[in-house]
Amino acid sequence: MNTNNQLGFITSKIEELETAVLHSHANSVLNIKSTIVRTRQVDENGNVWFTISRPQQEINQFEKNFPVALNYYKKDSPFFMNVFGIARIVSDPEELICADLNNHLRTNPEEVLMCVKILSANYYEKEAAKNESWLTKCKRAFMGIFSFEEDDHYYWNLRADNDRTYA
Repeated sequence: MNTNNQLGFITSKIEELETAVLHSHANSVLNIKSTIVRTRQVDENGNVWFTISRPQQEINQFEKNFPVALNYYKKDSPFFMNVFGIARIVSDPEELICADLNNHLRTNPEEVLMCVKILSANYYEKEAAKNESWLTKCKRAFMGIFSFEEDDHYYWNLRADNDRTYA
């Protein structure tokens, strides 16, 4: 799979899931708090664009670039993704004008635009839930408690003198 196909696949899955939990992995004293973000767009260069609530500190006190993880998940979706990359807070007025989100930021001054350059993405498919009866689930739970396996060959051997021994 070439890079364009991989980026297209990642982009389509991110757009399908749309929401993620942002975790900052920076080693600095001042970090962006973990928060839920809604992806606004993924561009052709592999950048994920979204907004976060404006932190109480001044924006220019944060590191310019810092590592982050975006954990994409949707309740009824059969897959989820973990995206790792380098984030930056976009504060340059010229770059804000070039971004398609400038109108959104004018109407919401309490939000800050962020961009994450995707370095790696992990895609996981969930296993389908097994439709089992409650009796089967109870039997499996009981067997798990006493760890009875089909391969276990332990059994009671009752001798005539009523001594119990393992065979």
